Amino acid sequence: MKLPIGLSDFKKLRENDYYYIDKSLFIKEVINRGSEVLLLPRPRRFGKTLNMSMLRYFLEKRKDSLLSLFKGLTVEQDIETMKHQGQYPVIFLTFKSCKSANIKECLSEIRHLLKELYLEHKASIYPKLSAGEQKDYDIIIEKQGDMSDWQNALKFLMQLLHQKTGKRVIVLLDEYDAPIHAGQEHGYYEDIVVFMKLLLSNALKDNSDLEKGVVTGVLRVAKESIFSDLNNLEVLSLLDLEFQDHFGFTEVEIKRLIDDFSFREGEILKKWYNGYFFGEMVIYNPWSVLSFMNRKNKLPRPYWINTASESLLRDLITRTEPGFQEQIETLLLGFTITTELNENIVLRDLEYSEQNIWSLLVFSGYLKPVKMIEQPLIPLYELAIPNLEVYSFYQNTVKSWLRHQIGGRRLQYLLSALTQTDFKTFGELLKEMVLAILSYHDTAGDEPEKVYHAFVLGLLTHLMDRYVIRSNRESGYGRYDVLMIPQKKTEPGFIFEFKKVNHSKEESEVEAMKSALNQIKDKQYATELRDLGVKSIWGIGVVVDKKQVWLESFKC
Repeated sequence: MKLPIGLSDFKKLRENDYYYIDKSLFIKEVINRGSEVLLLPRPRRFGKTLNMSMLRYFLEKRKDSLLSLFKGLTVEQDIETMKHQGQYPVIFLTFKSCKSANIKECLSEIRHLLKELYLEHKASIYPKLSAGEQKDYDIIIEKQGDMSDWQNALKFLMQLLHQKTGKRVIVLLDEYDAPIHAGQEHGYYEDIVVFMKLLLSNALKDNSDLEKGVVTGVLRVAKESIFSDLNNLEVLSLLDLEFQDHFGFTEVEIKRLIDDFSFREGEILKKWYNGYFFGEMVIYNPWSVLSFMNRKNKLPRPYWINTASESLLRDLITRTEPGFQEQIETLLLGFTITTELNENIVLRDLEYSEQNIWSLLVFSGYLKPVKMIEQPLIPLYELAIPNLEVYSFYQNTVKSWLRHQIGGRRLQYLLSALTQTDFKTFGELLKEMVLAILSYHDTAGDEPEKVYHAFVLGLLTHLMDRYVIRSNRESGYGRYDVLMIPQKKTEPGFIFEFKKVNHSKEESEVEAMKSALNQIKDKQYATELRDLGVKSIWGIGVVVDKKQVWLESFKC
């Protein structure tokens, strides 16, 4: 049996002997949901289009019965759900390809999709239309008319289908937000939001021709932008328990897949492609799992990460705000950060709201919520990087940014100087990089030492193949700033302590440095390294004053 790599047409999958993980109870849950319109946001390539295709082939009334496609699937055992099989006119539209670099081309792509939709239904309804209706129908097929004709195109087709069949229409809109993401990236966000809002609300709001609407995408784009008119909409995101096991592969499904293919690399799957949480379910990335299993050499790679342009996310991750960078470094070190999440993301406001950035990363699949902390009004979430595949994205993004800013060779020189305990060269190169990268604004605040702390952590992540990097953890009688534990105990270990020059106390850089070095000694920060058997241990004091940096070291 073949693995369905990138196959999203349910009929083709079932008729051509592809392996299928049974998600057919998705149909039952959609039918039984009381809401007239459902929005189901999930990360890209987690099976949204395949599920929508399955839903279409199940519900659509056709001349040729498709009942055989569902033979042996779980839904076949549900008598009430099976009563809906083949009973409705269905409109199915996916916007996943509408990602052009300008508004003109994007609207042209959407018009083409609507034209193809009209051609698909023409044979069954066109002959029975009045002359006026045929004229309006031809406007879409010939790609003529004004903007209002296109904004009403779905609504008009629904009216005709209901009129012809006597049955209200099922509307399935897949990846509705693909044009909106393109608009955000290429500068036509406002224009495409206006078009999509009218197209969707005309079809889905207070429409007597609508039986049920199902909409998928990556995000719920802010209510005031797209869905403000839809009072019949229910949004069920990956934070909700509903539909939690219908997108991506569950642990039970992965075990069955491994057994069916006698697959031996289950632990690699877990480390690289596991780690998502939908509702309370642990979920594997289906695209990467199937891609990995399909390769003979069985080398783990970032298959999912490499399937899309991530320029927006990369720009966000390399923001230079100290607090934000410190949290990125915390995530890279394997720890969690805590924040509120916003399910109504305003893409145009991303640069003004860190909460929106964290929310975008969660709902796009680049962070996972590992714990919800109840609060009186809005819950907090602990967030972490899901797995090694996504970790590689963050690490490579930070590395590329640093290489671009300071050059790959100079970065290697700096890291080599540190590991060879050439602290004079390390200090000189660190000062050069501070002048090249950190702005005066970054380092002029009340806590400049935190800026340097985050910056140095970013540099040190390049040594994570040789060192375990820890930050702000307890050792001895206090909390060190940065600890570097060598993988090989013959290599040196390092303790960093960052201090600012306290001008309010008329402190000099010499006094601040003495305080930093004494803290490493007095608090016995070297205890953890000694307990691990590290023989060569160095304490490093880093004192900062705006864009001035002083560095001293001693053997612990």
